[in-house]
Amino acid sequence: MFHGSIPADLRSIIYEHAESWPDTDLYVGCSGNFTIERTLHSRPGERRAIHGNDVQAYSSALGWWLAGRELDYRLKDEHREELAWLEPYLATSTDTLATLMLGTRFLQYVGREGVYYERMVRATVGQFPSMHAKTVGKLSALTLRLADYYCGDVRDYLRDVVAADAPVAMFPPFYAGDYEQQFAGIDEFFDWPAPSYDLLDEDGKEEIIGAVLDRPHWILGLHIARDELRPWLRGVVQTSNRGMPIYVYASSGARRVVAPAQQVAPILLPKIGPGEDLGDRMAIHVLTGGQFAAVRSQFMSKTILPGSPLLACGVSVDGKLVGAFAYLPPKFDPSTAYLMSDFPVSWTRYRRLAKLIVMAAASREAQLLLQRSLSKRLTGWSTTAFTDRPNSAKYGRGIPGVKLQKRSDAAADGIHRYQLQYGGPLGNWTLQEALAEWKRRHGKDERR
Repeated sequence: MFHGSIPADLRSIIYEHAESWPDTDLYVGCSGNFTIERTLHSRPGERRAIHGNDVQAYSSALGWWLAGRELDYRLKDEHREELAWLEPYLATSTDTLATLMLGTRFLQYVGREGVYYERMVRATVGQFPSMHAKTVGKLSALTLRLADYYCGDVRDYLRDVVAADAPVAMFPPFYAGDYEQQFAGIDEFFDWPAPSYDLLDEDGKEEIIGAVLDRPHWILGLHIARDELRPWLRGVVQTSNRGMPIYVYASSGARRVVAPAQQVAPILLPKIGPGEDLGDRMAIHVLTGGQFAAVRSQFMSKTILPGSPLLACGVSVDGKLVGAFAYLPPKFDPSTAYLMSDFPVSWTRYRRLAKLIVMAAASREAQLLLQRSLSKRLTGWSTTAFTDRPNSAKYGRGIPGVKLQKRSDAAADGIHRYQLQYGGPLGNWTLQEALAEWKRRHGKDERR
């Protein structure tokens, strides 16, 4: 029901530290989805009053409701006609909160042109009565209540509201635009008593940290290591390989380290050797999550963050593994699957083996596996490439039907110059046809 969450291991650290705090009111800054508040409230026999704070529309609706206050959220005049069907679901504060929570899922489709967006809105309207009733039921079952909620800049909150000796817990969003990018649909379609605040610059971040440190009891979670805070480092939480670590600083308490343990499994196929010739019979093999994780960690670029695929397959030629690929469900076009990963065995003598893996991923056999996974027809694929060149060597040339759809400068990964969107048809050739075409176009390009 709540969007997003700080990791369970970080919640456990907060839970543990709260035991040593004095019997006074507890204050949380940058409440977000109120995970910290729910963690504190879940302690057996917890009777201390809990206070929350945030600035965004979604969090403020939750905070005011948890504090027992009325919600003043109304549809904007320019959107009343297209969202008139929502009016019956804004009758009470609980109704309004349930609508806003559901709105974070569907408001992104409202007012946009295209068959996909129109279909999503129609489906939402048809299912909304039951979804709304279920959400109201879940809200009614919540036992967490706040003593108060402060809607405003966390710096003002720490300076003017929080008692000097009160325990403070915070996990602030220290990246530019975090508040503005989250739940933007509520701000677009609803009027609400939004606070005024300054975006966090470097001085603002330092002010927040200083205001927290100047207290007897506190815990602070950051996405970056701070050398000056090292004496107060009480934990490091990293929940997945290559995932972003969270550094936990606190006034006192035990030290904890949480490291990821990736589950891997062997692929029971030999890999093609460095000097071996490529054979004549290509096949694809559905991989388990552990098998894909193992081969991905061995061959995929370490700068690419891992994900959980809908479908992962190994590619073999004459029984030797030559690479792997993985798909996610369609993102925008409902008939286009998203190719999240594709990579070859790196040590072969074939310079363009990566193109063969892409061609296998676009084969008729791969299309059938994808359609079976989603129970729907798929006719295309798309992917994203990060590179310092304006075109991708892997997708750019030599694969029939592949086109560059978009080029962005600079790339979102913060490492490369360009972010390139490629796509192509799905199912235009069989695996054997793909292998024959690859050998004709690329098979003679070998490392010397």
